[in-house]
Order: sequence, then structure tokens, then C-alpha cells
Amino acid sequence: SLFCTMLPFALASGLIGKIPFDVLKFAVAGGICGGICDIGLMYAYKYSEISLAYPTARALPVFFTVLVTSLCGWGKSLTVLTWFGMMIIFSGCMLMAFSNSPVSVSTREKISFIKKGLPGIMLAALGTTAYTIIDSFGIKAMMEFAADSNKFLAAGTYSCMREFPAFLFLSSGCLLRTVMHKDKGVFTGLMKSYHPYLAGVFAAGAYVLVLLAMNNVTNVSYVQAFRQLSLPFSAFLGYYILKEKITPYRWIALCMIMAGLFITVI
Repeated sequence: SLFCTMLPFALASGLIGKIPFDVLKFAVAGGICGGICDIGLMYAYKYSEISLAYPTARALPVFFTVLVTSLCGWGKSLTVLTWFGMMIIFSGCMLMAFSNSPVSVSTREKISFIKKGLPGIMLAALGTTAYTIIDSFGIKAMMEFAADSNKFLAAGTYSCMREFPAFLFLSSGCLLRTVMHKDKGVFTGLMKSYHPYLAGVFAAGAYVLVLLAMNNVTNVSYVQAFRQLSLPFSAFLGYYILKEKITPYRWIALCMIMAGLFITVI
């Protein structure tokens, strides 16, 4: 779905067939790492509560990306204040993970749920960190190559190229499990539901904006941190549309995320 959504942009750009290997290598590597992230999330959702697994899997890449880029010297060095702001964001995301479950679930039970899905959470976090850093190099190389092209179409072309290996990687996994009789009727089930494809359209559009943002920051850690804005937005939409209750702990977590973003901007 993501690949098909971006394909018209790639065709309209006129860049297909002209992309050099220096760009393609990042797109392929980024797509595979994205597929690894998806597999990690599937494992985490299977063995842990989504309300715990998702915020945790989103929090860890903030810390990992800052750590890796700082150790490797990739991008402009971050100030102490920026580090502090990003660690507040990380802490707020972790607190949100523990504030999402029903009040009846004890902290010990929440930790137990996270332990069950921890391999998947770690795999998703590492995959997210890897593809974020790889794509930051890839989109900059793409923009240098297509300096005279429309930036949105160039970003859409890069996104299309990275989604194709991700599609092949995940489809191969599904096919393998079908052959091994692990998931009977998985492809038939996908054909009967439109939700995955609709989600793919929005995910593809969102990631093009992420790629454009990567090209305009001095360190990709900023983009990783600001992607956590989705958590406050989703909490607000859940409250407004689904009538979900926002607990005091979740309010604290949301305030921490927003405060961390504000400090990071400063």
C-alpha cells in the first residue's frame, strides 16, 4: 500500500531509472530496516499489550538515535539543553506506556506484559533507529542528486524506492509462514479488509514529510524526537473522538513530552 501510494509521485518526478547507486543503497537498507521494525512490532503486539508496547517502542529510538549519532559524530553536535529536552521526551513516552493500561492492572503486571513483548519492542526500536539514520543519509543524497527537481516529488521517489524492498521483505516472510502452515488464510484475510491499505496511504504521506524534515535539520535526532508529537495528538483524538479517559499520569506524560519538545527547540 505504501509503495503503491508513492508510485505516482515517483513516476511524475521523472527520476525513475536515473537514481545512482549511492542513493539506492540507502533506500534498500532503509526499507529492510523498516521491515524489521514492522516484524518487531508484530511480535510485541502479539505477546504484550499495544498500549504498553507502542509507546515503549516509540520512546527507545529517541534515546538510541541521540546516542548513536553522538558516538559516531553524525550531524551537528547536540547541546546539553537539547540532550536534556530529548531525555524528558523519552521519559514522558515511557510514562505514557505505563499510564495507558486500565487502573486495575498493577505496575508489576505491566512490567510482566512488557517483558513478554520485550524482544519485539527492542527489535522495533533498533529497526526504527537504523532506518531513521540510514534514510537521513539517503534523502540528503537524493536531494543533492535531484537538486533541480521538485523536493516533494524527489522525497516521494525516495520513499517509493525504500518501500519496494520493504514490501518484498515482508511479503517473503508472509509467504514463508503460509508455506510452513503457520498462518493459514493470511493473504485471503488481507484481501477482505481495507484498513491496512488505508493506513498505508496515511503512513506513506506522513513519511514523505518526515523525509523532507530530515533534509532540513542539522541532526536527525531532532526529527526522531519530534515524531513523538503523534502521541499527544493521538491522546487528544482518542479523548475527543473515542471518548477515552485521560488519567492524571497520562496528563503528566503528555506535559513532559511537550515540555521536552519545547526545550529541544530552544
